[in-house]
Amino acid sequence: MTKPPASESENTLNSADSKQYRGFLQRKVDAARLSQRQGQYLSNEEIETKFAARRAQAAE
Repeated sequence: MTKPPASESENTLNSADSKQYRGFLQRKVDAARLSQRQGQYLSNEEIETKFAARRAQAAE
């Protein structure tokens, strides 16, 4: 049995939730930018290398 589609109002955040979520996202962006300015980040290539190794290990 399938669940009926959610109504539009069920898929949207109310004003207070929306404001809180935007604040949460902004704090994450601010923290990421600070880490990057401090040199605490990995390039996409470094991340891919690490996870390729993890995938290989998990496949064993």
